[in-house]
Amino acid sequence: MNSHRCCTRQLLVLLLIISSIVTTFALAADDSEKAGVLQFTAHPDGTFSVISQSAPLEMLLSRIRETTNVDIYIDGASKKRPVSINVKNISLIQLLRRIAGANYAMVYDGLTVSALHVLPKGKTQSANGDIAISEFSGQVKITNQRARMFFTPANKSKSAIDSYINKRHEALSKLSEENPNKELHAQISFKGYLSADQVIALVNENQLDPVTLNIGWKENGGGYDLKQGEAIELAIKSAAAHHERFIAELQEDANMQVTNLRQQGISDVQMQSELAFQQNANDMNSVFHSKGVPFYGVRVAATAKQLQALTSNDRKIRLVDPLWGGSVEDEIANVYPTTKIAIPLVPDNETFIPEITEDRK
Repeated sequence: MNSHRCCTRQLLVLLLIISSIVTTFALAADDSEKAGVLQFTAHPDGTFSVISQSAPLEMLLSRIRETTNVDIYIDGASKKRPVSINVKNISLIQLLRRIAGANYAMVYDGLTVSALHVLPKGKTQSANGDIAISEFSGQVKITNQRARMFFTPANKSKSAIDSYINKRHEALSKLSEENPNKELHAQISFKGYLSADQVIALVNENQLDPVTLNIGWKENGGGYDLKQGEAIELAIKSAAAHHERFIAELQEDANMQVTNLRQQGISDVQMQSELAFQQNANDMNSVFHSKGVPFYGVRVAATAKQLQALTSNDRKIRLVDPLWGGSVEDEIANVYPTTKIAIPLVPDNETFIPEITEDRK
């Protein structure tokens, strides 16, 4: 499916969230230093040297604010957290990363840091108490004082996707245990393509409230947003009509490109990309007329308990991704208007999932 791109040098935030966040600060080398003592030096070359022995985090951040133009945000509970660190002649970014560990959101324009959000731990403990569970795995970007949270794997590799699925299902499981009736939106990704009847059955049998129907084939994807109160059956018909018009326009555009190039004397060897585009449009048309609309996901509203139950449907569902970022979302949304963005995972294979009755034949 079409991936999100951002231009270089745009104001952006990279949010690094790892499943187990453990921040380790180097102990001060001088044993004679007393707890709470802070030595902070800003050098003329823009680097910093810091010796802190259990000084409150807010004390250290205040010194950074005084000597730089960086706006630093921190939750109230973390202000008194003791910090021990001993570094010499390091850059501002290096210093901020040492302070925040792996749990921060940094506003960076490619040259300078303008703001830093030191986030809470961003994790909850599992039932056995020794495995950390990430509340959010993805990326946050801030542009023009507006934040976007992308609920996506780090990349398209199988390992990254599998890791993302595991983390999101762990977060959903924990959330379901703690607050089973919490109302959530979630992006569901299918293992293969589902037919209209299968999507209707999935929604109705699990008492889900559909928000968006995801339609796609290979690297082409789109969606149909349901109107308020629109029944799933009517939405499916409307989505099919939209998809049919889209394919017709796609084929017309593809055929026109190829025809115009051939009239200009361009050989097929010289227009491989245009021919591939034409073939893709023809494939989509063939799939639509032989199988119907290929649905590869659906965004729904449901309780945490309902969503958790869906994860056991190994046959059809690949990922149930709750659009919930826990304390990370709270910290970001407290400062910026925030939009949540999720795109279904591309199915593992280009086939429709057969009905159960077909499996038994």
